[in-house]
Order: sequence, then C-alpha cells, then structure tokens
Amino acid sequence: MCVHVIHASDMPGVLAWADRRPLHTLVYADASLYCGGQLTAAGQAHIDAALAAVGAESLAGATRCARPLLFATAG
Repeated sequence: MCVHVIHASDMPGVLAWADRRPLHTLVYADASLYCGGQLTAAGQAHIDAALAAVGAESLAGATRCARPLLFATAG
C-alpha cells in the first residue's frame, strides 16, 4: 500500500497521525518534523509509529503509488 505524507501545522497534542484508507494511507505530519523541506530522522520515527498504530507498513516498506490522490475541501 502507498503512503502519502501531508505537511500539517498546529496539530494539538500530536506530531503524526495516520489514516488508513482502502487505496492509500494518509499521514498528517507536523511541520516540526521537517528541516529544510526534508523529513528528519525523528520525524520518520514518529511517522512510522503512526503507521504501525493503524496496521500499515513503514515508510521504508511503502510502495510507489501509481494512483492520484484526490482531495475534497469544504469551504
């Protein structure tokens, strides 16, 4: 399964949160887990822990996604 990491900010009380869906696993990662636009080692550990919490594979084991990720936003 593929994993999409989405930069987020102001996530109260959590640094990474995973949402496992049928085609994709989405991970919302706090901006503090990045340095210079790259995921830090601590950031990867937080994301892998969030993935494990929902029964998904780690970032290292995730496959490359051939399907587009579509979002709908409410305004």
